[in-house]
Amino acid sequence: MFRTVSQVTINYRDSALSSGRAGDIHGGDRLPWIAVDGIDNYDPLREMSWQVHVYGVASSELRVWCREHGLPLHVFEWSAKCRAAGLRQAALYLLRPDTYVALAEVTGSVDAVERYLAEHGIQFELH
Repeated sequence: MFRTVSQVTINYRDSALSSGRAGDIHGGDRLPWIAVDGIDNYDPLREMSWQVHVYGVASSELRVWCREHGLPLHVFEWSAKCRAAGLRQAALYLLRPDTYVALAEVTGSVDAVERYLAEHGIQFELH
């Protein structure tokens, strides 16, 4: 019953807005919930906006690109819980405002994000 009510089994992998795979997570999946030492990866999702999550180390190129484009970047410490949830260390997960993964990119490449946004005509306002 919990799985049905909580919508953990719903995904949008076949959606035109879903792309890529990193670890067990595909574009269109709901982001797995992780809490380590009081830090909850769902906290930033309260702000219903496009955002990037990285578990492990985000490249300096990605940090600069996100800042320049007004896209929130949230970097979480890598842990065994991340691995168990199916995440991939240092991969990039672009999240839609509805909290589903738009793009899962194993390399953490800025080029992949730019390509995804261009293909879908998505632009962000600079803050």
